[in-house]
Amino acid sequence: MSVILCLDLGTAHTGLAISHEGILAEPLATIFETKKEKLLGKLLPFIAKTNPDTIVIGIPHHGPLVAKAQDFQKELATVFSGEIILFSEDFSSRSAKSILKDTGKILSKRIAAEHQTAAAIILEDYLDSL
Repeated sequence: MSVILCLDLGTAHTGLAISHEGILAEPLATIFETKKEKLLGKLLPFIAKTNPDTIVIGIPHHGPLVAKAQDFQKELATVFSGEIILFSEDFSSRSAKSILKDTGKILSKRIAAEHQTAAAIILEDYLDSL
């Protein structure tokens, strides 16, 4: 079974999504962490639990998160031996906000789900590109 884990890195939150067999992307969790080293430590249990073959990291086309995604890819490669792919994530957060607003959930619940929903959008786009 092929498992793909996707990360939507932010400045304070990282959204996680997962796909089994490349069929459907599901929001998984949001990690609340600003420091790269601590983020990696909080991500390791998800990697151990889901045992992904591939990790996709969303990367914008420009801005400070480009370097963050590239740096995190290198850091992740020290603890994960599978394939790590940087994949375009432009407008994923905006799309996630729009999708969640349409659900009618209260703002605090939408904010909590925003990053993992963005990760699922990135992962769906990645799966569609295969």
